[in-house]
Amino acid sequence: MYTNNLTFLQLCLIIQPLVKEMYLVGGCVRDMVIGKQPKDFDLVVDGNLDLIEEKLLKSGWQIDGAGKQFFVLIASRNGQQFEIAMFRKDGTYTDGRRPDYVEVGTIKEDAERRDFTINSLYMNPWTGEILDPTYRGLQDIKDKLIRFNGNVKNRIKEDKLRIMRCYRFSMQLGFEIDKKTLKACRSYFDLMTKEVSSTRIMNEIEKMVGL
Repeated sequence: MYTNNLTFLQLCLIIQPLVKEMYLVGGCVRDMVIGKQPKDFDLVVDGNLDLIEEKLLKSGWQIDGAGKQFFVLIASRNGQQFEIAMFRKDGTYTDGRRPDYVEVGTIKEDAERRDFTINSLYMNPWTGEILDPTYRGLQDIKDKLIRFNGNVKNRIKEDKLRIMRCYRFSMQLGFEIDKKTLKACRSYFDLMTKEVSSTRIMNEIEKMVGL
């Protein structure tokens, strides 16, 4: 186990027999590769969420199933929360924030829906093996580079707040922004300020300055 978080270890021990595959994903993997202590642990699995929910409830965990229609559960214990999701494929985005629908997908499709290459890494929690479906995540961490995953304009159009997230990650991690990514952020910045709520923008700014 590549973390000393005992509550997370207990979670993995419960889930592992119920799934075909299980990986840490996203920011926690990025942070571990960089050498930072992750604040959150997110899991992605190939399995049945109903069985996972039933087993966790029997084991004394609290479950928030509000996101189950998007194939996501939130498991809580000892004051900690962990996201458990299935591999997903997003549908179209018409509201500029959330997909209209979500389908069960493959690990490749799950990686393609994520915002930045550095957040599209998957780690086996038992062996530490890292999968990099975009073939760029690990190299971009090595090069200290923030790069939108896949089609740059599509990633921004899906949620224009990703522009602020891009700048935030650059500041927090000390990474440079890829040229194409930076050009797109500048092009869509004014549109973001018009279409994204001031509350969401302020939340990103507060995270940026550490509030």
